[in-house]
Amino acid sequence: MGTLIIRSGKVYNPARHEWSYKDIAVKDGRIMEGLPSGDCEVVDASGCIVTAGLIDYHVHYFNHGTENGVNPDAASFPCGITTVVDGGSCGAANYEMYRRGVMSFSDVRILNMLLMGSGGQTTNQYPEHMEERYFDRDKIRALFRTYPDNLVGLKLRLSADIIGENEAEKSLRATVAVAEELGCNICVHITDPAMDLEKLAGMLRRNDVICHVYQGKGRETILDENGMVRKGITDARERGVLFDASNGCNNYDLEISRKAMKQGFIPDIISSDFNTAGFYLQPLHSLPRIMSKYLDMGMCLERVLDAVTVCPARLIGREELASLDMGGTADVAILKLVEKEVCYRDRNGHTFTGHQVIVPQMTIKGGKVMYCQADFA
Repeated sequence: MGTLIIRSGKVYNPARHEWSYKDIAVKDGRIMEGLPSGDCEVVDASGCIVTAGLIDYHVHYFNHGTENGVNPDAASFPCGITTVVDGGSCGAANYEMYRRGVMSFSDVRILNMLLMGSGGQTTNQYPEHMEERYFDRDKIRALFRTYPDNLVGLKLRLSADIIGENEAEKSLRATVAVAEELGCNICVHITDPAMDLEKLAGMLRRNDVICHVYQGKGRETILDENGMVRKGITDARERGVLFDASNGCNNYDLEISRKAMKQGFIPDIISSDFNTAGFYLQPLHSLPRIMSKYLDMGMCLERVLDAVTVCPARLIGREELASLDMGGTADVAILKLVEKEVCYRDRNGHTFTGHQVIVPQMTIKGGKVMYCQADFA
């Protein structure tokens, strides 16, 4: 692998929260100290943002193994993504199949939250069993022992069309107990919640994650009857519970997010929930388009970039992936902020007009160029 120099970009190093104008050299999969002499491939990043490869903390990549699974590399590299966390596509019964049939053939780095229901999210027609009695604790423990570098958390879906209220609370308590034993966090899906949201949030621990935070279905959202963020939700944030946008197609409401963000309740993590229902199409589209939306909703660029780099990197125990320090892994995203009017919409009929779009220009993973925009370089 030859030497690559990225010149003249505006560099943001998420690990240090630092901006600078400098050139970056990449060789043998690492970021070099200093700039080499001699023959090198040079990329002109003038007018672009150079940052760590993006991390999408919630995707569904079990392609051909589930109805929602998409092609991992096709969904990642054109978006500046070098690392993903699959949000529970598989459970204990089919995790090995996912490893052998999809992960082993993919270049993007795929980590996993293991769904507590053994069969995973195989089909939308027949929702998975989320009741505690169906949890295969022994197999979950065995998989975490065997694959400690890949399994980074547990996933629980607590929607009213999947599980009843009493069973939901039992399953959440059981999942927290298993996570305590394994030393991992849990991620809870709350679209159309099966139980009281504030009670749910109160049962979670520091670094546990509530995903689809701006969902608008069912008996409760994160907003109360007066349109204010519920106290139990803000209390959970103060205790260290994290909130993931994970927009998806059916798990997001523009009005909920706008009202919450006006109160300062911004997402800790921005992820896509990428799946077949929104593969580069509205209302999901892609992670860069979702990032652009939050930028237009008032988040500063640094917070948007941190939400797709340093925050998820810390959660998965791979903090080096959010760094552009010398000697680090050469996962790099080159992005351009383009002025363009964009209409966002959700499945509830709400719309929002943005005026800027983050457009990936080049994606580098482990020092290798994995994607290049047609008119770049």
